[in-house]
Amino acid sequence: YKAAFEAYVTVNLPKESASLGRYKERLPWLEKNLPIPDADKNLHRGTDSPIRVVDIAFGAGEAQAGVQTVAFNLPNDERVREAKGSKKVLLHNIMRAKYDRILIPIAREVLDPAQVKDVSFDAYFNEVLHHELSHGLGPGTITVDGRKTEARLELKELYSTLEEAKADVMGVYNILALIEKGDMPATLRHSLEPTYVAGLFRSARFGVDEAHGQGVVAQFNYLEKKGALVTDAQGRVHAVSEKFPGAIRDLLHDMLTLQARGDYKGTKEFLDTYGKPTPALRNAIGRLQAVPVDIR
Repeated sequence: YKAAFEAYVTVNLPKESASLGRYKERLPWLEKNLPIPDADKNLHRGTDSPIRVVDIAFGAGEAQAGVQTVAFNLPNDERVREAKGSKKVLLHNIMRAKYDRILIPIAREVLDPAQVKDVSFDAYFNEVLHHELSHGLGPGTITVDGRKTEARLELKELYSTLEEAKADVMGVYNILALIEKGDMPATLRHSLEPTYVAGLFRSARFGVDEAHGQGVVAQFNYLEKKGALVTDAQGRVHAVSEKFPGAIRDLLHDMLTLQARGDYKGTKEFLDTYGKPTPALRNAIGRLQAVPVDIR
């Protein structure tokens, strides 16, 4: 287990932050709506979860090392999350730069041309927001063999891989649920899937053979197996709208169940089964050589 220091100097964007306050009030409903038994839900977790949209002016320490983060959700301490909740901070200027310079060029290269026009910054921004909100939902403190413990402790070095993938999938699941409920615009539905798929390729380029990359590959392979993603003869990926919501629900159910049981062996089997990149996926990633992996 390693830790590192980091620091951010940011400029608050009050107007953008205010427009997201309503999602904080939806957290209890989103928890109840998860596709797992009520006994596995975290219905008493704190919901004092402020959301801030900011522009980053300066970063130091780990904030400047390697991949530039688009958002953070702190603290990680489950005791504080249980009692109070957690704070989500979205780095708007970083998101915009990654979208313009990386996500759109990737979409043009790997998506079915008919779906490229549907990719939108609005969908990308909301996926990042709901990814961060999702870190505060689902099993946290759990009971294993009569012991009170945390999913984080039971899953050891596999936890962050599964948790990041869970947040990706739950973010999409929750957006679909909020669209259905009328809390988010129906127009978002059309752009959600291709934007999510382009985002998987963006994340996969940080390394498909390392821990976080495995979680990204697992999402792609699972959804492809369910028929929610189809790769054509040219290696272009098409999201199948009719099958997508059901496949996302099944994938989220499987991930949350592993966390709720603190199932280290099951998590390893899941990642071994779905987390290996197929030749088609490697080829698609290989076609992205001209696109930057990240922004500076």
